[in-house]
Amino acid sequence: MNITVDYIDSKGTHSIKAYEMSRLAFAKHLGMAGQRYAPAAEKVLRSISMFFHYSYYLRKDDFYKNRFSSPPIALSDPTEKGQFSNLAGKAIADFLSKQIDQSLYTVNYEAAMRLKSMPITGNRPDLIAYSNKAVFAIEAKGFADGPGKMAIHKKQAKTGGIPVNFEVACVSYNMYKEIKCNYHDPFNDNIPYDQELLNSLTRNYYTGLSEFLDPRYFNYNEITVNGEKFYEIRLSRRTLEKLFPLDLSFLLFLFKLPFEVNLILPANIMELADNGLNRESTPFLFKNQEQYNIYIDNDRVGLSIR
Repeated sequence: MNITVDYIDSKGTHSIKAYEMSRLAFAKHLGMAGQRYAPAAEKVLRSISMFFHYSYYLRKDDFYKNRFSSPPIALSDPTEKGQFSNLAGKAIADFLSKQIDQSLYTVNYEAAMRLKSMPITGNRPDLIAYSNKAVFAIEAKGFADGPGKMAIHKKQAKTGGIPVNFEVACVSYNMYKEIKCNYHDPFNDNIPYDQELLNSLTRNYYTGLSEFLDPRYFNYNEITVNGEKFYEIRLSRRTLEKLFPLDLSFLLFLFKLPFEVNLILPANIMELADNGLNRESTPFLFKNQEQYNIYIDNDRVGLSIR
């Protein structure tokens, strides 16, 4: 999918950009963008089931014509379509924050509020993101038709109470015809970088993911991508049967597929689980976007298909 982006940078300069997102990249961001709590092995069915549940919206022939699919009339549900549009808008916002502002890590805004013992009341943005240079909030929207009023979306991005350097309103629209996106992000220099919050959030994130290295349930091997080492963990039917109780076995027929889905984690994940990320951490810049059988995000978490 090629996403055309109407971009306003920190100096107010307007430009048109384009970013290519594979279906595997979309699956990663759809499953993880904005998870309220840290990912964990027992939550793997959430991400996988989400992809299958919305499969009618993700037909390959439409996706690579730069649009999402509308379900057949017999399965059409306006409420579900609105839910998917919202989730897809959040996934695209998460993806673009990595591409445009080189964010290293993003998380549900409410999770950050909880770690800071802030009351969960009132309006708030969808995501908070960390790059080497800044902390920023993201209000993400997804619409079938037009983008709505950007001033209102921008106002929503400014709510929440956590100090940030800038707020992004990222609005994907025209999603079922030819997708477009507005990404607007003015900058504020006078905000201190909250290193402690980044450490806490990312320790939780990588600790949860490290559960996938439990040899009782998962088989994995070491791979090298762009000169860095990673673990590739098999999410096969056999390993999932070990992890989940038998009363969930009716779901596992979904994994009788002609390919194998694997989770990719950084080889130093145990160190990340202990120490988290800091401002000096560098994002992983994936150089193989044209290879649709593998995708690794800036946070060094990805998916592959074999």
